[in-house]
Amino acid sequence: MSGKKSTRILINNPRACIGCRTCELFCSFQHYNEMNPARARLQIVKDEITGVDYPVICRHCDKPKCMEACRFGAIKRDAETNAVLIDHALCVGCRNCLSACPFGAIRIDPKTGDVVKCDLCGGEPRCAKMCKQGAIMYVEKNLAPTLLAQNAVAKQMKALANEPKKEVK
Repeated sequence: MSGKKSTRILINNPRACIGCRTCELFCSFQHYNEMNPARARLQIVKDEITGVDYPVICRHCDKPKCMEACRFGAIKRDAETNAVLIDHALCVGCRNCLSACPFGAIRIDPKTGDVVKCDLCGGEPRCAKMCKQGAIMYVEKNLAPTLLAQNAVAKQMKALANEPKKEVK
């Protein structure tokens, strides 16, 4: 085995999310020392048609669109955690990153007006640690496809189990 540090990523499993918003509370407490979901750096969104709660999280993309959109070099990758971070000393608040993120994971802090996003809590994301349902997980990058595939198969199996039974004649 090489000495290279393994890379971990955040993944979400909407099927597991129960909408408790514990992740938002712990995120805001971690960053601002207050339990305020409006200040969390992630968001739980409910699809009112399906009733599914969906964790909107930064995926710290391999090729971050937010970083490409930043004309001031304020978005950089941390060498230690592999997190895509905003350097607030360089950020001018143009919000190009906000519109560039395909996942809607960059937010505006309602108290300060600053552009904010997940920073992986320095490599120990509280959202994943506190999510007992497994809706947000911090996993080895090479395991993510397997976990996501298992979730997809489980979803298909559940859908098949809920289909009305056809009578055999």
